[in-house]
Amino acid sequence: MISNIPEKFIENVDWSWPRMLDADENSHQEAAEKKLRNMTGSYRDELGPDWRDKLLAVKDEIDWFKKNNLPHPAFNMISGGERTGVDETSDGKTIE
Repeated sequence: MISNIPEKFIENVDWSWPRMLDADENSHQEAAEKKLRNMTGSYRDELGPDWRDKLLAVKDEIDWFKKNNLPHPAFNMISGGERTGVDETSDGKTIE
């Protein structure tokens, strides 16, 4: 048995193997999106144990862009237009 282990040491250890870089980043992104949508993966799987901090940083970044009237790349559509953040459901209700 190992003695003198710092308190909460085990909470800071990640037991997963290192991940290799993806040869095709686009394929990885599409697969990650599908896993999240199908609930066969999680943000923790994709972003690591500090996933909440990373998502909060993205939220702060988006808020900064909005505050400064700048378009954030997350809201750009493939067509080149910008999403407004407002969608309609099939029954005509507005979602923000």
